[in-house]
Amino acid sequence: MTKLFTPSRMLGLAMLMLFVSLAVSSCITAPDYPDTPEISFKGITQQYFKTDDGEFDSVKVTITFRDGDGDLGLKNEDTNPPYQEKNLDGTPNRFYNNYFLQPQIRQSDGSYQNLNVGYGYYQRYPYLNTSGRSEPLKGDLTFSYKFFAGTFPKGSNIRFQVSIVDRALHESNTVVTDPLQF
Repeated sequence: MTKLFTPSRMLGLAMLMLFVSLAVSSCITAPDYPDTPEISFKGITQQYFKTDDGEFDSVKVTITFRDGDGDLGLKNEDTNPPYQEKNLDGTPNRFYNNYFLQPQIRQSDGSYQNLNVGYGYYQRYPYLNTSGRSEPLKGDLTFSYKFFAGTFPKGSNIRFQVSIVDRALHESNTVVTDPLQF
């Protein structure tokens, strides 16, 4: 009677499993993204609605992001420099936020001009890297905005410029959304 699991067969099986696992793991390499975030425009939607508080346009903007070291997002407790709400001189600190949306209105010559809204449409997105390790991240961010009817002139074409910043204050490229009619 032959033994199915001899020590030499067990060693051979273990070596085969090790070889297969090394071969498979060598095929899986982490993507090589730059440490400065890169974004691209993915989509925008608009929906008009009425409530007891008034008439609104709900706008959702979706961007795709890539970041090499994964240091994207802020935690609720991130309020100390460089993420404090106000600068020492009392002015708003741009980097209290990490998602920047700038509305632009179409001019009669077809060009777009920034609408002066200060920091009105800047927001924070949450800390995205839950592993605690420096590693590449890729995904989508969708933000919703609620504009009172009349925020933009009736019949105007509005588009938005979007950029993000990581925890090291590396600012992404800027993308432009498709225009919407208000």
